[in-house]
Amino acid sequence: MKLFKWNTNLKPKFPATIEKFLGKKITDEASEGEEVSTVPSVNISSANKAFEVNIALPGLDKNDVKLEIKDNCLIISSEKQYDKEDRNKEWIRKEYGYASFQRMFQLPESADHEKVQAEMKNGILSVKIAKKATYFENKKLIAIE
Repeated sequence: MKLFKWNTNLKPKFPATIEKFLGKKITDEASEGEEVSTVPSVNISSANKAFEVNIALPGLDKNDVKLEIKDNCLIISSEKQYDKEDRNKEWIRKEYGYASFQRMFQLPESADHEKVQAEMKNGILSVKIAKKATYFENKKLIAIE
């Protein structure tokens, strides 16, 4: 006696669920028409005189990355086409690839858009955005009685 009809066309949904959660592919299998994209990890900190944004961009160099400030937003983006060739025994497999990303961060009012420094080192892009001088001068420590 059958309790249910078995469908052999079903594929496990678990990898797709994990990929959706992580925001990146964990398998090398792409569905037809599917675009594979990645979202680089970022750390943002605030010090006394500047904001710092560090973004992990392994495999990219500074010429692959576009950095701009537009409408009070810091925009970090990249587009890259690459080829991968594997030689195995008597056959050649060649894979073409395209990867892109864009991260956008709203800057606080205290950010000085004219004083921005960027450095790319060991796959980490570090962007320092100075705080406006008036931001420091207007700070006042209030004594509690």
